[in-house]
Parts: sequence; structure tokens; C-alpha cells
Amino acid sequence: MSNSRRFPALHRSDAAGAFAAAVSVANTFQRTLIPRSTSDQAIVTGGTMTLTYLAASLAHDVLETVLSLMVFSGRKKEVDDDLVRRISLTGDAFGVVSGLFLQRLAPQARDEPTRNAAVRTAGFFLAAGSAAGLASGLTEEAQRSINARLGHEPKLGRLPVAVLGGVCLAAGVNLWRRRKEAAAGVDFSVPDVAGPRAIGLGAGIGVGLLALIQGSQFMSRMLGRGLDRALPGDEKVWRPMSALISLGALCALGYALWYRTTTRIEEGTSKMEVAFDTPPDSALVSGGPGSHVTFESMGREGRRHTRTALPSSVIANIMGEPAKEPIRVFVGLDSAPSREERIRLAIHEMERTGAFDRSLIIVASPTGTGYVNYVAIESAEYFTRGDCATVTVQYSKRPSPVSLDRVWLGRKQFRMLLSAIRRKLYQMALDERPRIVVFGESLGAHTSQDAFLDAGTQGLQDAGVDRALWLGTPGISKWKQQVWQGHRLDVEPGSIGEFDNFGAIEVLDAKARKSLRYFLLTHGNDGVGHFAPELLIQRPDWLGDPEVRPPGVPRSQKWITPTTFIQTLIDMKNAMAVASPGEFEANGHDYRADLARFVREAFGLECTDDQMERVEESLRRYETLRQGWMAAHPGLVEAESDTHPEAG
Repeated sequence: MSNSRRFPALHRSDAAGAFAAAVSVANTFQRTLIPRSTSDQAIVTGGTMTLTYLAASLAHDVLETVLSLMVFSGRKKEVDDDLVRRISLTGDAFGVVSGLFLQRLAPQARDEPTRNAAVRTAGFFLAAGSAAGLASGLTEEAQRSINARLGHEPKLGRLPVAVLGGVCLAAGVNLWRRRKEAAAGVDFSVPDVAGPRAIGLGAGIGVGLLALIQGSQFMSRMLGRGLDRALPGDEKVWRPMSALISLGALCALGYALWYRTTTRIEEGTSKMEVAFDTPPDSALVSGGPGSHVTFESMGREGRRHTRTALPSSVIANIMGEPAKEPIRVFVGLDSAPSREERIRLAIHEMERTGAFDRSLIIVASPTGTGYVNYVAIESAEYFTRGDCATVTVQYSKRPSPVSLDRVWLGRKQFRMLLSAIRRKLYQMALDERPRIVVFGESLGAHTSQDAFLDAGTQGLQDAGVDRALWLGTPGISKWKQQVWQGHRLDVEPGSIGEFDNFGAIEVLDAKARKSLRYFLLTHGNDGVGHFAPELLIQRPDWLGDPEVRPPGVPRSQKWITPTTFIQTLIDMKNAMAVASPGEFEANGHDYRADLARFVREAFGLECTDDQMERVEESLRRYETLRQGWMAAHPGLVEAESDTHPEAG
């Protein structure tokens, strides 16, 4: 079969994308950090197929465009279909070789520049897209040959053939991998995933993918024809540009939906809760009598934080010693219109409550919603016998995953707050100054750490920070990445450590333990601590040698783009799940189990082992009662000393 027609520009990109997407399914079924459900598995599989299709088809589009310009100079002309197909197959073979060459050109190395990883990943997708195009093209040629022998025209389209070929290859790869891993004694099964249902959902995802392919094909074709009429060059030369325009339109739609969703979330976190609709009676917390911060402006988390402050009677009862009323200062995002005014408001509140007269000031950076871990703060209040003050300035009203665009604000505010506190301390006699410690969890750890970007641990010392404790630091924290590079002169050796559990502290020798000042508590299976955009282009250190991986990271897990990115995103979501109230577990993003011990160690506080046991028991009991207390006392109008679960 040979005829002439208008030049089609070596088009096999959709088939290549579909083939690569089908092949990618096998790698989505592997054990990762946190067990996931069947619906989570469907998201991983569907997301991987979609991103793989888009990346492989785009890479193939670029390859075809280059070949079109090289072979046909981008002109519109009549060419033979058989010649086009042969050139297409030759181009695919060239793309495979070129992609492999790019990967060899930029091998992965520790602390490598991002551009190296980008070049290597571009080479991977070029090779994958070209290999998929070559495989689907050869499959199509075989089909044409068979149909020609049978004496009738081909009836099976490119896409079904490409998907079928990809599925067959994926099945073969999966079977080979299972046998290889089983022989090595490594369990790579995915717990809690129902096989039949996953297959059914996978079939649905496949149908959705085909619909996406057809929609993308239609939009790209229409845009390509429009650009073809308006600009010089062949229609197919403009195909990559039209694909990017289509992708941009989808991103714009996604942003509109995201903005609408986050706006509703912010409105929800600002509403007054029935259980916390009355300002506190204590003058030592924000929102109370004489406070410069209005109770209404503090947001949901701020009102909870100050409304449930520990009374001195509770601290004295648990510790068996006299205690003071602890101070809690909280400035909400709505408490003042600018970050400068919020910082001034925080300092005024600290002056009003006498925070600078306490022995310890905890500067806490909250999570996205403004939440401050009450287990950590109450532990410090117990161990200081109430002789401490906690100060927090809110920077967002959304959950952390949708507050990433507010990190810059949190970072700036935290740096400004520490600077303002340091200026106040300079006005005090040296022996009267309180110690300054930093606490942050999740996105709060990120914002408080990134206040010291490019300054290492020296930046903390220069800011007057005596000690720090961070829980579940996100993998995107640049400061954390910097201090572990190992060759920075602004990082004091031995002053910083990252730990999975308190047992890792106890095995240190006395000298190493004493030199620690800055503590990062990060569970090995916490997706929050591992997730980063770089997962799309680079294998992370935590997926290196299986024998030296952090606790909780499966030995069988392998990095592959974009699968690992989506799997870790789902792991991050599932890591947020915590046990029932009062059941403290050291798992995922739940750090309550040994948090009190880390607070004592990190902040250099004193208590006996008996007192520690009573504190931990009180923390668990309070959490259990707190949940029922909030549900059973919707009015919550009494003073804290009367309503606190530990009172009396």
C-alpha cells in the first residue's frame, strides 16, 4: 500500500504515549511507605498513566518535529506514506539511542545540580517515548502485514494496538519482577489492595485515559490547524505548541478550582466554633482580658490554643511542685493587616503578659491552619512548671498541603519575630534574659527552618536561638537539605541531628548527646518528610542502597518517574492519619508517642522519670477527654481552671 498525500509529519505520538502509559502500570503496584487502599492504588495507577502518557507523547512530538524540520525542512509537500513510516521508525530508533546517551551523560551523583537531573530525566522520557513509538510502530507494521496477507484493509486503530502491546509488555515485566524479587526474599506486595477491585478500577482508568487521549488529540489538532493557518510551517510542526496550550488551559481550570476550594477552606477555619465561642478568662493568654488581640481574629486554631491553656493547678498536681500560669501568645492572620503589624502585635502581647520575665520563650511556627501541637507545648509547660511563654504568629488559614504558596510569608514573619524578640533581649541584663527555643511541626518546621536559609546552624545562633525541635520536616525544606550537604562552614558539627525515635538518642555516647542543640524528629515512613518535587526527576537518597535505608522504607521500593512522585504524594496523605485519641503511636506523621521525651531532651528541661510517666499519662488522658469534652460541652463558657479535664 503506497499512495501520496499531504505530509503528516511522522505522527505516532499518541500511540507512543498510550504504549508507555500501559507499560507504566506494573511499577505502580509496589509496597511503599504507608499501606494504601484500593482507591488510593487507583489514583496512583491512573495518575502515573496520565503523566506518563503526557510526557512520552510530548517527547515524541518534539522528536517528530525535529525530524520534520531536518528531513522536510518544515515544508508542506506530498510524500509517500510508506516513506513516512520508515522515517518515523528510524527516528524512533535514533530517539532511543539519544535518550540513553543523555542518561549516561548525566549520571546521578550526590548533591548534583538540578540541571543534571533534568537532563537525565529528559533523556529517560525521550528514550521511553521513542521506544514506545518504535514498539507501537512495529506492532502496527506487523498488523498491516498480516492484514495485507489476508487481503483486506486494517481495521484496528493505532491506539488499541498500542495499549494492547503495552499491556502485554507490562504483564511480562511484572511477572519477571515478581519472580526475581521472590527469589531474593523481598516482599513487594501492596497490603490492603483488593486485586479484583483494583483491576476493575484500572479498567475504568484505562477508559478514562483513552478519553483523555482522544480529547487531547482533538484539541491539539484543532489548535495546530489554527496555528498552521496563521503562522508559517507545517501543522504538525505546531503540534507540540498546541499540546502545551491545551495543557495550559487545563492548568488554568485547575487553578480556578483550587482557588475556589481554598477560599472555602479559609472561610471555614475562620468561623467561630460553638465549643470555643467565649474568650478565655486568663489575662496571660491572647484573646483574654486586656489582650491587644481580639478573640474573633485568632481563627479556629488560635482560639483552641489559648482557650485550653494548662492551669497552674494542673501543672502543680502532675509535677508535685509549685507552678506558675503559663503564657500563650497567638496572633492570627486576621489580627492585623500586614506582617509588620502582626509582629508588633505579638511583641506588645509578650510585653503585656510578662513573657520576657519567664525563663523560657518558645517561638512556635504553626502548621498551615495555625495549629500548634498541644502535646509539645503542654509538655514544655509541665517541665518548666509553667515558667514559660509560647508565642505564635499565623501565616495561613488552610491545611498545609494547600498552603505552600504561603511559605514565603511564614518564613518572613518568623525571621521578623525572632529579630524583634532579640532586640528586646538586648535591652535586658544578660543574666535576666530568657532562653529562646524554636518549635515547628510539618509546614511549621519548614517555615521556621527556611528563615535561616543559606545560614546553616550559625543563623540560629546569630538569632539567639538556644535550641530547636522540629517534627516531620517536609522534604521540600531547603534549609534541611543545605545542612546535610556535609561541607558547609556555617554548620556546627555535632550540633544537629535527625532521629526516627527516642531510642536513637539513647544509644548516643554522652559527649555526642550533650553537643546536640537542634533536633529533627522524622519518621522513616513519613511521606511528608520525603515528598518533594525533585522526585519527578531524581532518585532520592532514602531510596538508595536497600541495606542502609531509613526505618520504615521498604527494601523493595524502587524509584521511577513519575510513579514514585505520585506514590509518595499518597503516602503523605495517608501518613496524616493518627490513632484514636489517647493512643500515641510513632508512625507516619504522628509524633505523639515519644514527643514529651524529645521536648525534655531538645529544650534541656528537667524532670524525674516518675514525673515523666505522670506527664505522659496526663497527655494521653487529656487528649481522650478533650475530644469528648469538646463534643459534650458545646457552650464551654467556664474558665479553663474549671473545665480543663485534669482540674480537680
